[in-house]
Amino acid sequence: MVVVRRQLGRLAKLKHQTQAWLDQHRAMRRWLHVLRLGLFQFGMGLSLAPLTGTLNRVLIDEARIPAVAVGFLIAIHYFVSPARALIGFHSDQERARGNWRTPYVVLGAMLTYGGLATAPFSLILLSGNGAIGFWPAMVICTMIFLAYGIGVNIVETIYLALVSDITAPHERGRVLAVLWIMLVLGTIVSSVLVGMFLIDYNPMRLIRVMQGSAVIFVALTFLSLWGQERLRPDGKVASQQDAIRVRLSLGESLRMLAGQKMMRGIFALLFVATAAFATHDVLLEPYGGQVLNMSVAATTRLTAWWGVAMLTAITLAGWLLWRGRSPVLPIFLGCASGILGFLVISYASDAALVGPFRAGVWLIGMGRGMFIVGSLALIMTITDRGHAGLFLGLWGVSQALAQGFGTIGGGLARDIAQHFTGSVVIGYTTVYAASLVGLVVALLLLLSMRLGRQLRAGKVQSPWAGLQDVPADQILF
Repeated sequence: MVVVRRQLGRLAKLKHQTQAWLDQHRAMRRWLHVLRLGLFQFGMGLSLAPLTGTLNRVLIDEARIPAVAVGFLIAIHYFVSPARALIGFHSDQERARGNWRTPYVVLGAMLTYGGLATAPFSLILLSGNGAIGFWPAMVICTMIFLAYGIGVNIVETIYLALVSDITAPHERGRVLAVLWIMLVLGTIVSSVLVGMFLIDYNPMRLIRVMQGSAVIFVALTFLSLWGQERLRPDGKVASQQDAIRVRLSLGESLRMLAGQKMMRGIFALLFVATAAFATHDVLLEPYGGQVLNMSVAATTRLTAWWGVAMLTAITLAGWLLWRGRSPVLPIFLGCASGILGFLVISYASDAALVGPFRAGVWLIGMGRGMFIVGSLALIMTITDRGHAGLFLGLWGVSQALAQGFGTIGGGLARDIAQHFTGSVVIGYTTVYAASLVGLVVALLLLLSMRLGRQLRAGKVQSPWAGLQDVPADQILF
């Protein structure tokens, strides 16, 4: 007992010293708080990598499931994204009445965990090793991925709203940018670790790895959000910095968008480019396995390669905007980089060309990152501050839907081309050619709109200013 008391006394003393040091270094305290908030995004990234970077390859390559079926399952959470507007609207109303956001977080986290933990069993259900046929198995898998989709949309939306509640308005953009980066870092770390665990691949090991990532996601969510929402007796959040902004309903938002001609054209341009980038989402890893004979571990590590490219591009695009460049420039460079990337991976259709294939993946990741930052800055630039959050929210929904259509369309095009030609390589390269054409069309639309002339010098706003309205998990991946 004496030893225990001494240890407790030392811990209490250490806690007091740490608290005193943090009181003297308020900036450090603030950023440690941000990093704790970021554990949620880091955990989200950890869970995304094996789901979108490993499971898709195994289902298409090892289990020989049609790519359109896999694309459909992966894309379900994109098509649920319009629910974010409804969820955010009701959450804002409850918060404005002095009620908690936390119950929404708990519900979303439970559904997300359930989907993540059961998703790997699609390997058993769809491969024919189970006791049921393919179509009943697809129905069960659809319900699993739907639960995941609903959960991740709920938890991510409420998380961003909670961050907005407890963060000072003048710091919100920088904080959310850091949280975005932690999401990407989570996928990089996860892809490296999963690649190590799957060097000796077998289905049961992948199931254990994915279930482990689900448990880690829940643990990091708990650590990140425990005690963050503290209500005063009047129902306000103790650390709330400004009044609660209740979002418009989805119908009101769409009607406002339909009334602006330039915005309609820009949304069409961004939709086409996003769908073109997304066509390869479920195909890169299977392409590496079926065409280039890469191992499961090697294709899983492509996610890390992609993530580093994304971070590099986001940094470069942010620097260009900081230097006063038009947001049209990073959009143009992003599409151009994507075109070159799809050309390179189409060329790398032999096992001896793994190096060029990785270079192509890097170029596509760079293009996607530049395009995202440029798109954010463009939307922020052409809307007044009163409606910036509205249009960013709509932009996020449209981008998620474009991702969904592109993902399913890529899988369908691959299956059709392979069926009629009998060539695995042509099946994949047909999709990459379509992606290339889509980005060329987007570039032509961008040039025809002559946006550079319509954006006044000095009008460009920070692309990070409205990130609380952007579904980062669906736009980045």
